[in-house]
Amino acid sequence: MTQKNTTKEIISYSFKKLACEKTIDKISITNIMDQTDYRRQTFYDHFDDKYDLITWIFSYEVSELNELISIWEKREDILFYLLTYLEENKTYYKKIFLNMKLDSFKDYFIYYIKKEVQTIMKDYYKKHIHSEYNQSAMEITTEFYAYGLAELLYRWVLKDCVPQTNNFHKLLTQAIPTQF
Repeated sequence: MTQKNTTKEIISYSFKKLACEKTIDKISITNIMDQTDYRRQTFYDHFDDKYDLITWIFSYEVSELNELISIWEKREDILFYLLTYLEENKTYYKKIFLNMKLDSFKDYFIYYIKKEVQTIMKDYYKKHIHSEYNQSAMEITTEFYAYGLAELLYRWVLKDCVPQTNNFHKLLTQAIPTQF
């Protein structure tokens, strides 16, 4: 792990802890950095603002998904990992999702889910189907699953991750055809 990521992790831990205690709007950069051994400027050496930090936290913490995605047979594990991560961090993400100023994070969340679904779908279509017509089918299927999954996950977090991860995972995997 690089020193840069270690510093970012410390800053993100501080922010996540504060986000679980108070509203996002009430958290200042000074509040975040007071909990670390770094000066305020260190925050700006790594992030533009707290909204940039929020996006980094999500992409960094779910980066392990990228490794799992390379193994198509593990698609259900990918979903389980994401559900587990969101449930473990539900207090934090619920506050993020409820903050109206963070609508751009919801867009990023959807973009991230879409990108991951797209990677899986491209791999699947490359291995199983080879026509130009199917390029359109792949794009439609990707959009369908990405937006549907992102919205379901978003609402699931807002409902305090009910049903719990194991049950929700089972329901989602039943809803996704096995040929995808």
